[in-house]
Amino acid sequence: MHRAVFPPDEYATLQTSITDMVTALDLACHDSMDPPDAAPLTVVHRVRTGRRGRPRVEIDPQFLSAALDLRGPTGIAPEIGVSARTVRRAALRAGLVQPGAPVFQSRTNSNGELEVVHTSTAPPVSVVSNEELDRLLSETLEVFPQFGRRMIRGHLKSQGYRIPRDRITASYLRVHGAPAIFGDRQISRKKYRVPGPMSLAHLDGQHGLIRYKIVIHCIIDGYSRFVLGIRVHNNNRGASVLRLLLDVIALHGCPSRMRGDHGVENIEVAAYMERVKGSGRGSFIWGRSVHNTRIERLWYDVTHGFGKKWKVFFLDLETNHGLNPTRPGHIWLLHHLFLASINRDALDWCEAWNSHQLTVRRQRERSPRDLFTFGMLREGPRGISSFLAAEDEEIEDINEYGIDWEANAEPELMAHLFENNPDERTNNTDPFASSSTPANLSEVLCEPPGCPFTPRQLQLLDLRLSASVDLFSRNMNVRRLVWVRALQIAQEIQQGTVQ
Repeated sequence: MHRAVFPPDEYATLQTSITDMVTALDLACHDSMDPPDAAPLTVVHRVRTGRRGRPRVEIDPQFLSAALDLRGPTGIAPEIGVSARTVRRAALRAGLVQPGAPVFQSRTNSNGELEVVHTSTAPPVSVVSNEELDRLLSETLEVFPQFGRRMIRGHLKSQGYRIPRDRITASYLRVHGAPAIFGDRQISRKKYRVPGPMSLAHLDGQHGLIRYKIVIHCIIDGYSRFVLGIRVHNNNRGASVLRLLLDVIALHGCPSRMRGDHGVENIEVAAYMERVKGSGRGSFIWGRSVHNTRIERLWYDVTHGFGKKWKVFFLDLETNHGLNPTRPGHIWLLHHLFLASINRDALDWCEAWNSHQLTVRRQRERSPRDLFTFGMLREGPRGISSFLAAEDEEIEDINEYGIDWEANAEPELMAHLFENNPDERTNNTDPFASSSTPANLSEVLCEPPGCPFTPRQLQLLDLRLSASVDLFSRNMNVRRLVWVRALQIAQEIQQGTVQ
């Protein structure tokens, strides 16, 4: 109505400014839904030394040690409000780094001319020959055959190796061959947003190995995609899922809220969250699996990381080596031989995932561990007051909170979801229901068989097996021999031909 009052350029500026203010207010409202448990973490202190001049800046050595493993001084400095040079000096005083050469040095070249040489201040890379690097990549791809270059780099970093990206790429080409080519996809969708780390955690179970009475349960932080905990179980009980959450809480604190699907196995976790964090605030948000795609996206990577390898292995045992998944004794033997190995793969995959680089919009590539650590510093701590009464924050739409709409639009990801959750294609829930608590829960039964042997027979099985095959090898061909030999010994014990 008043458009004619303002010159066109001034009116355009007013429109832009109002839009920016409304956006800022929306973001502030969203972030205020889940305030931090305490004041921002203080890792920088100013100490008066009694000398003239400004107080000396002290940085907490424990924080600095962990931060330097994730970023250099230039990346740490803006997060804690000091200069990169101050970070470097603090690291030197704490003995976390060694003094480096001057950034620019004058040297005389072979022609007798004076030239200025730049010295890198990046962390030292690991001294590894091409042959040794190829061996490391071969071992990694033997355990995780579907790993790409980013996950390989994350796995090597979790093992203590710092290898330049170009060397990993060259070694990958030598060991694996040319990778597939992917192009960038620029699609505008509603963005996933939560206030900070531990504001919302996603919980789910993956049933890709359910035929063999094996379920993988995982909890992931929604803000950073940091895997808080992952475990392979021989059951789908609520007590097992709750135990995983309690172990996560012991390490990282209790999330402000959790989102899970309508599985019966989530009841104990939901009850715990309602009891500890309070009821009526969405402490546990029930929803369909298609609305829990923050972790469903992760299952795609888990399957390609190590789940598919084990499924193919078990199918081969069925087809060619006598495994019968309908016989409880065979399933017990499978668990006895390989459940710990699958858990080891899961933990190694978790370390690689948390260390690999993610593409973050309008930012440098960061690992989930980096996003979790510095997000806690920047957005405030959450999860540290696990057993204090939660504040009664309000969320505009609790059912929509924590849905990754971008993941819902990825055909390959959704195909993987429906393959493992076929009931999601035909959701028969009440379309007019107003409560976030489901009227009906789904149950995936998975109970482990009992041990068919006496303690003495079990000891005999393990002794004879360890004497004939390598039980610690991670090579799948050796593991195939382990199964064949174990099945043979088990049959002999049951028939009484071995005493």
